[in-house]
Amino acid sequence: MTLFAARFTILNPKNESQIEMNSLKNKVAVITGASSGIGAATAKVFSSEGIQVVLAARSKDKIEALASEINERGGIAKAVETDVTDEASVINLFDTVGKEFDSLDILINNAGIAKGGPIDELSFEIWRQVMSVNLDGAFLCAREAFRLMKPQGRG
Repeated sequence: MTLFAARFTILNPKNESQIEMNSLKNKVAVITGASSGIGAATAKVFSSEGIQVVLAARSKDKIEALASEINERGGIAKAVETDVTDEASVINLFDTVGKEFDSLDILINNAGIAKGGPIDELSFEIWRQVMSVNLDGAFLCAREAFRLMKPQGRG
């Protein structure tokens, strides 16, 4: 299954030069929402290019199965059950990364949900669920990733 080409080009904001995917070999990436869809596909492509992946999602069985698949193919993957709406869970994720890997180089803030409907029918409870995952979760992960990346001077 080919979802997109395995060659990526990333813009480096300091000098606007392009970084080829090969220069990311052995880097460490945290991918939230890694249990399915874009998150799982990203993990497979990254690992096929030599990037070590940390799979984060609430679906423990799914990310453990994906980690096993990646590891069996010669990649390096670790599954960490994570609820991005829970600050302690996110802190645990990045504490695990800090303890088990030499660095953190990439955060793919992919966890998200889509619920809704016409605004006049949308409950505040559904609104808060969406905002909690899509905004609060992205903030918590970015903050904790930055706490690891800042001392490295990169990421």
